[in-house]
Amino acid sequence: MKTFKNILLVLATGYIFVFFSEHLFWARIRPEDTLKGWVSAWIAYSLMAYIFLVLVAQFKIKSIWPLFLAGAAFGWLAEGLIVQTTYEMLPLSISFTGLAWHAPITVWIGWYAIQRSLSTNASFSTLKLAAIIGTCSALWAINWWLEPDGGVASVAEYAKFSFVTTTLVIIAYWLANWSASAPFQPKRWVTILISSLFVLYFIFVTVPAAPIAVIILPILLGLVYFGLRNFLKKESDGSLLDQFAAPIPAWKFLSLFTLPVVNVILYALALSLNLQWQTNWILYLITTPLGFILFFMSLYKSTRPHLTEA
Repeated sequence: MKTFKNILLVLATGYIFVFFSEHLFWARIRPEDTLKGWVSAWIAYSLMAYIFLVLVAQFKIKSIWPLFLAGAAFGWLAEGLIVQTTYEMLPLSISFTGLAWHAPITVWIGWYAIQRSLSTNASFSTLKLAAIIGTCSALWAINWWLEPDGGVASVAEYAKFSFVTTTLVIIAYWLANWSASAPFQPKRWVTILISSLFVLYFIFVTVPAAPIAVIILPILLGLVYFGLRNFLKKESDGSLLDQFAAPIPAWKFLSLFTLPVVNVILYALALSLNLQWQTNWILYLITTPLGFILFFMSLYKSTRPHLTEA
C-alpha cells in the first residue's frame, strides 16, 4: 500500500504541474492538442514531479526559499531539457519560463500555496486563493487573442476547458492528500532509472537541438544543488510532504471550483467588451526579472546562518 500511495502521489503531483504549467499557460484547447498528447505530457511531468518530490524529501525542504530552488530545478528540467526554450533568447530565457513561471506559479502557488491553504483551518483561504488564480488566469488567457495562431475560444469552449481541467486537478489534490498519509520513500533504483532516462534524453535529444545546453544546464542545476546542500545543513528531519499529510475535508476541495467560476465570468466579460490587452507583456516584464531576483535571493538565503520557516 505504501508503494501504491507513493506512485499516486507522483502521478497526482504530475497533473498539478500539468495544470499550472500547461493548461493555465495555453488557456484553451489548441488545434494540435490530442488525448494522446495530454497523456504524454502527464507522463513527462510525472517523471519531473518524481525528481521534484525526491528533492523535497531528501533535502528536507520546509520553507519557501529552498522550495524555490527545487522549483527552479523542475522548471529547468521542463524548459532546458524536455524542450529547449531556456536557450532561445539568452540570458532572459533562463528565467522565462523556468524561473518566471514554473518555480513561482506552478510550484510556489500551485503545489505549495494551495495545498497549504487546504491544510489550514481558515475557512475561506482556499476560496480566496482560487478566486485570485481565476482572475489572473482570465487576464492571461485574453493575451492569446492577439497572437497570430492564438485563436479566440467561445465562452462555451473556454468554460468546458476550464471546468474539466479544474475538476481533474481537484481530483489530483485529493489523491495527493490521501497518498501523503504514507511517507514518501523513493526507491534508489527508481531514482537512478529516472535520472538515467533524463541523462540519455539530454545527450541524444537536448544537446543536438541546443548544443549550448551542455554548458548551461549543468551550471544551473549545479547552483541549485549548491543552494539545497546549504539549506540541508540547517534542517531537522521532515519536509513539507509531512505537513500536507493530514486529512482534508471534502468541502475544501470543492471550494477550488471558485477558480473556473471566476475565470469564465471574467473571460466572458472580456470577450463581450472585445478587450485587446497584451497581458503577456505585463507578465513578462514583471516575472522575468523577478525570477532572477528570487533565484539569487534563494541562494543568498542558503548561505545565511539561520533559515526562517515559511
